[in-house]
Amino acid sequence: MTDPCQVCGDTSATTLVEQPPHNWVQCRVCAFAWLSPMPSMYEAADLQDADVGQSYIDGYLKKLDSKMRRSRGRAKVLKRHMPGRRLLDIGSNIGCLVAAGAELGLDSTGVEINPVLAAEAQRRYPAGRFLTGAFEEVDLEPGSFDGVYCSEVIEHVVDTNRFLEALTGVMAPGAALYLTTPALREYTKGNQTSWRDFGAPDHKLYFSPDNMRRILDKHGFGKVRLRFNFGRGLKLIAHRA
Repeated sequence: MTDPCQVCGDTSATTLVEQPPHNWVQCRVCAFAWLSPMPSMYEAADLQDADVGQSYIDGYLKKLDSKMRRSRGRAKVLKRHMPGRRLLDIGSNIGCLVAAGAELGLDSTGVEINPVLAAEAQRRYPAGRFLTGAFEEVDLEPGSFDGVYCSEVIEHVVDTNRFLEALTGVMAPGAALYLTTPALREYTKGNQTSWRDFGAPDHKLYFSPDNMRRILDKHGFGKVRLRFNFGRGLKLIAHRA
């Protein structure tokens, strides 16, 4: 028996695909998909070692100019929706979004689970504030942010509900969330034999537009607006009630 669906709570999940040694299941009710068995939060954190951190650094530095252009564009979009100046980037990597926010006059904070990446961000942007650890366990003041940027992070999370509870906890009333994540549809084109590898155990879950709206609504987010994405992933703006 698999764990209950994190979105709707249904317990009748069925196997979606086996990609040995990993097994993916899907909720029959809302179509949310997740890795089964799901690793613990601490097992997931163990994946974030120095080699992984350095590989991200190497990849980002090869296209740093384009990464900064994208970060500046997204920071401008998020700023327009924020009721104040306090910005949080969850999964801040080498600090591009934090730096872009600071350029716009925002008080920017980054949280990064990989210590190698957090150290590189602090080295590159010494005026920035960077915290190391899993977001759910980092000590942040309740209601202390007017905008949160969370790009390509939630698919790595073990417990989506705990993550979103922590997220709403640090957001001020009316604060804006800019979230992106790969969508299940990116991986399931055509016949199952041609499906892409789902990326386990690094990736642990996948949403559709409908079940993403459903779980955000459950956690008190309103005005969920899906934005156009050149890829097939999900990109949205939502506001905390």
